Amino acid sequence: MPAGSRRRLLKAGIGLAGLSLWSPSALADQNWQTFKRRFVVDDRRVIDSGNNNVSHSESQGWGLLFAQSYDDKETFAKIWEWTSKSLQRGDGLFSWRWSPNTADPVPDKNNAADGDILIAWALARAAAKWNEPRWLAPSRRIQSAILDRLAVDFQGRLILLPGAQGFARGNRYVVNLSYYVWPAIHDFAERAGDQGRWRRLEADGLWLLDNAAFGDYRLPPDWLLFGPQAFRVADDWKPYFGFDAIRVPLYLAWHNQASRLGRFVTAWKTPRFGGRPPAWINLDDGSVAPYPSSGGYAAVAAVTEFMADGGKNAAPVAEITGDDDYYSASLKLLSNLAGQEGPHAKRT
Repeated sequence: MPAGSRRRLLKAGIGLAGLSLWSPSALADQNWQTFKRRFVVDDRRVIDSGNNNVSHSESQGWGLLFAQSYDDKETFAKIWEWTSKSLQRGDGLFSWRWSPNTADPVPDKNNAADGDILIAWALARAAAKWNEPRWLAPSRRIQSAILDRLAVDFQGRLILLPGAQGFARGNRYVVNLSYYVWPAIHDFAERAGDQGRWRRLEADGLWLLDNAAFGDYRLPPDWLLFGPQAFRVADDWKPYFGFDAIRVPLYLAWHNQASRLGRFVTAWKTPRFGGRPPAWINLDDGSVAPYPSSGGYAAVAAVTEFMADGGKNAAPVAEITGDDDYYSASLKLLSNLAGQEGPHAKRT
């Protein structure tokens, strides 16, 4: 995985994430069909339309999760077949990127922890939803590989490395808090297997997150450096709450962590932002992106506020529009699922 961001931001304002006139079930099916048509090639490879149509272990994980959630077993099986054949490494984890434009489509064999977690979670959910044991064994293998290769015991805390290589800085580590997919980690901790280590990874990760509070708005950065006398924004990345960190409140909302959502809602409700997250906030000087954020960001803000308020009334539902790129559309679908599955709904 390279030192920079895995995607480039699209410098364009994109539609809002308000409630739709569709019924939630009809809109859910419409959204998934739109997502498949625009971003899933041959029902197998999920493309990042904002980044030269590459695929990531993240995009494949989200594609699996969406197919499972919207009861599309055929597409799920095809996405998993392509992912396992094209990205899975010998240790059970997945190379983070596949490019259609290079002689070797996987030149960088490093993994990305969030992609690994998402794939394992989607497989476990699919095995339970459709009573398909064939998907449970690979999920468990991936879960074990994550703990064995990416969970590091450091200064009394069990931390999640973003990838197997490249994130140690002497006696310090770089952490990406958006790679902690909280509802998945919690589900792993509730199932048979390495429950103790998953529970510890969850608790220690939330401790990291609670202490990662920077800038005027006390927000976590995209990339964090953790070590002796070091708890700060990682040196090799811009000091942003941005493209990665927007997923932190999303996954917290999905995990029903209402008490941890207040700082995000407070920041976004300041008159400067008017309830909508900027594309990025510089945590050093308070400057913001000179272009608006996408509709996917607005969807994250809506479900974050909904969950922070205890999940009262109907959950917000965002509709994918023609202006949404892969990332914005994914954030909308994820936000919809977060609202549907919490605070009281039982996950399948």
